[in-house]
Amino acid sequence: MGLVQKLIYRKALICLFVIIFSLHISTANASIETNIDARRFLSSYCVTLVNEIEKSYQKQLDAIENNKMIEFTKVSKYIYGVSDLYDNLDCSIYIDR
Repeated sequence: MGLVQKLIYRKALICLFVIIFSLHISTANASIETNIDARRFLSSYCVTLVNEIEKSYQKQLDAIENNKMIEFTKVSKYIYGVSDLYDNLDCSIYIDR
């Protein structure tokens, strides 16, 4: 992965964190005290990640339809970053429970 790709990847991850934290700002003062609270938070967080992937996928389809390959590539890298975060958190254990 080249330097430019790494920078774009990092920017995408930073944007993702800003989006997610701004969506959950009302719960920023909440404290997680039990395993049940932690599972609820992680479940909600993982669902947010999946929703973000779905929205980005739609942007990819629009970019392909309009033959905007640069936009398609940017969105692909963003999806890769969100998917990597999802995988690192092992979100599959928090969803469908």
